[in-house]
Amino acid sequence: MNFRDVRNQIVLGLSEHLEIPVCLSNQVSPEMEYPFVIYSSTSPYIPDNGFGEYDWSESEENTTVEVRREQPACSMSFTACGINREGVLGDDEALELAEKAQGWFLHTGYDFISRKGLTVVDVANVQERSFLQVDEETRRYGFDVIIRYVRSDARTIRIIEGVAAIQKGESDG
Repeated sequence: MNFRDVRNQIVLGLSEHLEIPVCLSNQVSPEMEYPFVIYSSTSPYIPDNGFGEYDWSESEENTTVEVRREQPACSMSFTACGINREGVLGDDEALELAEKAQGWFLHTGYDFISRKGLTVVDVANVQERSFLQVDEETRRYGFDVIIRYVRSDARTIRIIEGVAAIQKGESDG
């Protein structure tokens, strides 16, 4: 699995749970209707500080496929956005949405996340992230999540012919 797969699975699951869009932040496009959640990939690859696990299998004559597996982590930041409008206090809306999203990572989405082969390592506290937008305050609350996944990288290695002969018991000596 690679980070893009992890990101897409997490965004899909969270969006389905919240029943609102979860979109990449800092995009050049018109802002969505409130409420919505934005995310950013703060660190797509955090190594596990190990050498990984190696596995080899023969593919064709005189070639071997070497696969390295490891369990890195990645971090993502999620921000719930709300704005004051008739009958809605934007601050309450954004805070409630952020807490619901946080709860998905802590408990509600556990089965969804684990079925995808992912593990939630850490969920940070919800923090206020509001800012002034022209003439009105956009209410934002957000948190960060660290997720562990399995990464595999493969390469094909040509076996030196002398070594291949020894492996088959065809040595001269």
